[in-house]
Amino acid sequence: MSDTPAKPRGGLADLFVSRPIFGIVINLLILIAGLAALVAVDVREMPDVDQPVLSVRTTYEGAVPATVDREVTQVLEDALSALEGLSYMESTSTTGSSRITIDLSEGTDVDVAANEAREIVSSTLRDLPDDIEDDPTVTKSDSNADAIIRLALMGDASLDALTELAEGVVYDRLSTIDGIAEVTLRGEQPNEFRVTLDMPALLSRGMTLFDVSDALAALRDDTPLGSLDSDAQTLALRVGNANVTVDTVGQIPIDANTRVSDVAFVRLLPEEDAVLTRVNGQTAVGMDITRQSVGNTLSISEDVAVAVADLQSALPDGVRLFVTSDDGTFIRGSLTEVMKSIALATGIVVVVIFAFLRSPRAVMIPAVTIPVSLVGTVAAIWLTGFSVNTISLLALVLATGMVVDDAIVVIENIVRKRKQGMGAFAAAAAGTNEVFFAVISTTATLAAVFIPISFLPGQAGGVFSEFGFVLAFAVTLSSITALTLAPVLAAFLDPGKSALEATAKPQGWAGRMFDTVMDKAIRMPLVVLGAAGAFVIVAAGAAGTLPSAITPDEDRGFFLVQARGASDTTIDYLDTQVDQVEEILTPYQESGEVTSVQSIVGVGGGTSAFIIVRLDDWSNRDRSQSALVAEISGKLARVPGVQASARGTNSLNIRGGGQGLQFAVTGKDIAAMTTATEALVAAMAQDEAFLNPQLSNDAVQAQYEVRVDPEMASVFGLTEGRDHPDHRRNDPRQGRRHRLCRRDRDGCECRARWPADR
Repeated sequence: MSDTPAKPRGGLADLFVSRPIFGIVINLLILIAGLAALVAVDVREMPDVDQPVLSVRTTYEGAVPATVDREVTQVLEDALSALEGLSYMESTSTTGSSRITIDLSEGTDVDVAANEAREIVSSTLRDLPDDIEDDPTVTKSDSNADAIIRLALMGDASLDALTELAEGVVYDRLSTIDGIAEVTLRGEQPNEFRVTLDMPALLSRGMTLFDVSDALAALRDDTPLGSLDSDAQTLALRVGNANVTVDTVGQIPIDANTRVSDVAFVRLLPEEDAVLTRVNGQTAVGMDITRQSVGNTLSISEDVAVAVADLQSALPDGVRLFVTSDDGTFIRGSLTEVMKSIALATGIVVVVIFAFLRSPRAVMIPAVTIPVSLVGTVAAIWLTGFSVNTISLLALVLATGMVVDDAIVVIENIVRKRKQGMGAFAAAAAGTNEVFFAVISTTATLAAVFIPISFLPGQAGGVFSEFGFVLAFAVTLSSITALTLAPVLAAFLDPGKSALEATAKPQGWAGRMFDTVMDKAIRMPLVVLGAAGAFVIVAAGAAGTLPSAITPDEDRGFFLVQARGASDTTIDYLDTQVDQVEEILTPYQESGEVTSVQSIVGVGGGTSAFIIVRLDDWSNRDRSQSALVAEISGKLARVPGVQASARGTNSLNIRGGGQGLQFAVTGKDIAAMTTATEALVAAMAQDEAFLNPQLSNDAVQAQYEVRVDPEMASVFGLTEGRDHPDHRRNDPRQGRRHRLCRRDRDGCECRARWPADR
């Protein structure tokens, strides 16, 4: 026997055995490429299967849903139907608000589509009502999507001061983060000048509301004045406006003999509450961060964490900005657990190999080829534009047990050749050449099985597109490693040497038992086939009883509670009901299972509230999120006056995900549909299979209907026009239309909608 290299016989293995540096370099290149890709590859929770989505939001304050739908939503829908790449459009019209969600076809550039949508909306402004406060906004996100990160600003400062900080330095810093579609402020309350008119004093002077509104509109004058040119310089001119105070507003002249203070009472007060925000019972200003439909949650979370740390040092003493919920925390924890699973799987594979091969030298070779194949797969992921995510990492977990197969086949055959008396180098070359096509065929077969998974249709198919390709990459690299690195290591480590030196030993009890079982199985084929058939029947029956879902239940560390009142519910009444929900959550805070409760009251036109319940770290609690949600949901059904339900969010960002079973009752008769739906909900409430069933929208909205008598209107010289020519003014500082006057029971209040100078 000789350990000298055998003479090459033309096989590929002979090339690598005779030139071991060549084989080692090839595998080092694979390893280095994978390590370099680890720095550059995109890391996210799930594969990038998000449908490109645009949202168009319009605020039409004071309008009932029917008016919003007729004058805003339908007009915008007709115009946006010409948007290139449009796949699906749905809209929701509520009191004072219109939301249109547009799903774009696959492959559409969301940035280009957003710009085109903005142009379409701009060209449609003339067809919209004149008293819409702000122009419609177009964002690259799903308007119904949950915020991925929620922040709260609170501390030893007035709500007006917190609002100024939130609208200023905090908003400016967060809005620069790449991937964020929108930063929505909740519970902000700036000061405003409130002018309460004395109607008898006003009428006694022969004045009207419009005289006061005209005087207030002239408070700000930003008329361009041009510039002055001299021989040395050019000076721009502007109107100098002094800081506005209560006395300034009161001294505004209405005519030659009357000032505002003569007919009105001027005060500087906080703006009336539209949305209330509390964190653990303390008033705060909340900020909801919504990602773009193609944004990366994990990278946004990391950037927001850096921004929060930077902002905290710039905030006044006693004021703090902190995160109340962050999807990135769950993503990082999920990825860490999968990485631990890969390490554990690798260790288990090595132990199992050693248990059967009983040779440290033989075990060392597959133990080296496993990390080379797995790390090299990361390079393939980066080259194809995929990402490291939960699905691709799960593919690597599965691949850990597969990439070692080729190396084991090669090593086993090399050991067999060594037992036949061949030298170490000759056995490495001959053993590898003999199984070369077997390894190639095995790899091709596995790739042919996994690659078709990547072409499944729909969003679920998009999730598994990376799964199939990553497995194919891994097994392909494992065959390359097995045919290049394994024979080189076998030639130097000589795993068959221990087999040659081992003395013959009697067969153990495990071997004898195995031989006995195999002998009887071959002698009784009908029994074996019958047992296999029984397993098939049991498996088929069990498959029919298993529940099905796109993704399993997840413990994301927080959940949402939504409380919705009737259409005529006031924010004050809704706030009292939310207090009851917070009382239900108080015992969980005291036990430590819940760390924070953030309540946002007054969203959705003022009739809905969201409570974000943040749970303690997974390692510090005994119950899962789903168990807590189920328990709390039963208690929420007892809160009167509102429909309250708890739900979790979902990884795939599927619209409506986590909200349970949803279906629609359609028809042409609204009254009949309403009656049938209410009867259906009542019947479902009696069935234990349904937990807290409820309507998604109110069937009836309380409203006053004002009808104008044309004859009487003509007697007084009035028209039925919606807008008085002088009743709408533009805010020169904000560049938006606003309503200057409104009626109430005590008279009239005229509001300067621009914020007070501080």
